[in-house]
Amino acid sequence: MVDFLKRLNLPNFLRTATALREAAKWPSPPEWFVRNDPAAVDDVQPSFLFQPWVPEHTDKLIRLLSRSGTAPFASLGMFSDPSDKQQRKEIIRFADSHGDVYDRMVMHKLSPHRHSALGLIVTLDWLPAMRRLVYGASRLGIRTILVPHESVFAKENMFYTHPKMGMNTPICDIVLAWGDMQERIFMERGYPAERILKVGAPKFDYLGETRAGNAKDAVLSLGLTTDKPVMVFAAQPLDSQYDMKAARAAQNSAILDLISIASDNGIQLIIRTPPSKDAILDAEIYEKVDRNPHIAIDDASLYLLSAEETIAASDILVSLNSTMLLEAALDGKVAVTAKYVQFEQIWDALKIPVARNRDDLRTIVMAAIRDPRRLVAQYDLSWAAKAFGIGEFDGAAARRIGKVLTQIQNGELDVRARYGASRPELLTGRSDLSSSRVAK
Repeated sequence: MVDFLKRLNLPNFLRTATALREAAKWPSPPEWFVRNDPAAVDDVQPSFLFQPWVPEHTDKLIRLLSRSGTAPFASLGMFSDPSDKQQRKEIIRFADSHGDVYDRMVMHKLSPHRHSALGLIVTLDWLPAMRRLVYGASRLGIRTILVPHESVFAKENMFYTHPKMGMNTPICDIVLAWGDMQERIFMERGYPAERILKVGAPKFDYLGETRAGNAKDAVLSLGLTTDKPVMVFAAQPLDSQYDMKAARAAQNSAILDLISIASDNGIQLIIRTPPSKDAILDAEIYEKVDRNPHIAIDDASLYLLSAEETIAASDILVSLNSTMLLEAALDGKVAVTAKYVQFEQIWDALKIPVARNRDDLRTIVMAAIRDPRRLVAQYDLSWAAKAFGIGEFDGAAARRIGKVLTQIQNGELDVRARYGASRPELLTGRSDLSSSRVAK
C-alpha cells in the first residue's frame, strides 16, 4: 500500500486535480482574444479607447471623429478580427454564456489603461459583449461615452433592445444622442436626462460636404454606365425589429419587382446588401442579375461603393426601412419605402412615397423618372431635423462631438464616472422604470 501511494505521488495528484477544477471554473480565453503584450507598459499617451466592431458602423464612426484631430484615439484590440461576422457571433455567444471569464478578459485589456485612458467610446452598449466592456471600464473609473451609430427605424420599443435579455438602457456615463427621439426614448427608459447631450448624427455629416467631380462615375466600378438612370435597393438583415422570415420574404419580393421594372424600362439597378453580411438574397435574384448586365449586386463581403457614394450616384433609392432612405431624402434624391409587409415605420412623418405592391412601385418609379422634383418637394425634412438632429443637418455633428471630447480631455466637463458600476442590476437586465413602462 505504501509503495502504491509513493507511486501515486499524492501531492502532485492533488495539485493536478486542483488545477483541473480551476480550469473548469476559468476556461481559457478563446483563440480570437488578443492578450496584452507582457512586455508592454502603461500608455504614455492619454487617449480615448474604442473597440473595433462592424467596420461600416463603429469603425467608420471613429474614423469620422478622428478626422478632426481634436482628440487622440486608440484601439483596445481585444479581438483578432472583429470585422469577420463569424468571429463577432462567437464573441457574442461567449460573452453571453461565459460572463465571468469575459469580464476577466475585459479587465486584462483595460487594466493597463486605467491611469491613462481619457475615456472609452462605444457606439452601442446593449449587446453583452460591449455592455460588459463598458461595465469593466466603469469599475476602473474610466469614463464611458456612448455615441450611437444608429437610431429608430421600426418599432420604438425594439430600438436599442436586446431581443432576449431585454437590456435597453445605456449604462455609459454620458450619451451623445442624435436628437429629440433618442433623448426621449432613453429618458422614458429611466436613463438620467442630465447625462444626455444632443449633438446631431455624425453619419449624416457628409451630406453637407461639397462633392468633387461627377458622382455618377462611381457606378463604373460595378460595370454600369453613367448615361442611364440608376436605382438602388438598400437591403437589410431585418433580424431584430421584425418577424424575420416574413420580412425577408417581402424584401425579396420587392427586389424581384424592382428588377422587373428596371429591365422593362432601361433603368440600371444596384442591389446593396447589408453591412452585417447576412445572406438575405434568394437564388432567383442572383439568376436574374446574372442575365442582366444593367443590374449589379454590391455585396458587403467586398463593397465597391461606400454608402455615401451609392446615394450620390443614385436617382432613386428604395428600401423596406433603411436609414439610407433618410440620407437619400436629405440629399434630394427620390426615396421610396417598399412597405411590402406591415410594420411600424418612422418614415411616415418624412412623407416619402410608399409602395405596397408591384403596381405602386412601378407607378412611383416612372413618376420619379419623369419629374423627380415633384416627389422630393413633398418631403417634411423639418421633422427629421428635430428627430435625428439638433433642428438642422448642418454637417457639424462630428465637430460637436469632438468639442465634447476635448472638454473631457481638458477637465472642463465632468461626466460623473462610474454610472454603470453604480447600477450593476442593469448589466444583464432592464431598469425597473423601463420594465414598468414597457409592460404598460
